[in-house]
This record gives sequence, C-alpha cells and structure tokens, in this order.
Amino acid sequence: HPSVASSYGNIGGVGRHKGEYDKALEYYQKSLAIWLKILGADHPNVATICNNIGLVHDEKGEHDKALEYFSEALAIRLKKQGPDHPAVAQSYNNIGNVYYAKGDYDQALEYHQKALAIRLKQLGPGHPSVAISYWSIGGAWEGKKDMAKAKEFIGKGHSILLKQLGSNHPHTKQCKAQLDALNK
Repeated sequence: HPSVASSYGNIGGVGRHKGEYDKALEYYQKSLAIWLKILGADHPNVATICNNIGLVHDEKGEHDKALEYFSEALAIRLKKQGPDHPAVAQSYNNIGNVYYAKGDYDQALEYHQKALAIRLKQLGPGHPSVAISYWSIGGAWEGKKDMAKAKEFIGKGHSILLKQLGSNHPHTKQCKAQLDALNK
C-alpha cells in the first residue's frame, strides 16, 4: 500500500538523520520494494527512494554504492521529469558530491555545474539551492588548488545564503567558515 511505502520511507529518513544507517537502509529498501511493485521502476517516487539510499551510502563512505543509486535516480528523473527539473539538479549535485569525496574534482565540477545551470534557470539566481551549487563548485576548485576560483564561487554562495537564510543558519555559518579559511 502507498501509505506503508511512505511510512517506511519516513522511518528510513529518521534513521538517516540519527546516523542509524543500517536501520535507514532497511526501511528505505522496504519502501523501495513496495514502490517498485505498485508503480514500476520508472516512477519519480522510486527515484526519490534511490536518491535517499544513495545519501545513506554516501554518508557511510560507500561512495561507489552511492553513485549507483544516485545514477539510477538520475536516469529515472531524466526520463520522467525532463532535463531541466530541479530533481535532476539534485541528482547532479549528489553525484558531484560523491566525486568530490572520491577526490575526482574534475568530475565533481562537471556535475555541480550541471546542477547550477538547472537551478539558475528553474529557481532563479537568489535561491538557496543556487547558493549550494556555487559553494560546491567553489569546493571543487579548492580541491583542484585554484584558490582564486574557490574564493569566487564560495563567496557567491555565501552572499546568497546570507541574504536568504541569515547569518545564523548552519549552511551560512559553514560556508563562511570555509571562505574564512581560504582567506587566511
């Protein structure tokens, strides 16, 4: 039943946020099984659960498994929601984060730039998700040891976060700390 699948997904989300990754995976897999049975393999709900399973694997440091699930989510989203949908940008962002974690900064940059292009088009230049993309691009440039570009992009991200979320928001504080570290 759809409400059971949603409940399992919600329990998985709670487990993930509490750092209980095995519990999160257990419930996300239960949710995925129901959605696959009810909706089939190409439904956006399936993509969402695949994305969430990918996040758990990424947080566990299992980057190759995360990449598998993020790639599956991306394929479904591209097919069902189109290339300019914000959910596609989310998939590109998550794949970029995995490549960053693996130290492949060129690939990280490529995926974060794809996410940024969609977010600018769909959400506008002042949206917090655009800020996250700028910040992520800056992080990739930092990984590539181009500190001027790192400061430029992280600075753009910070400006948007400061304006939209305020100076006390955790994302704004984290972004500022990274920018301050680059300016030392």
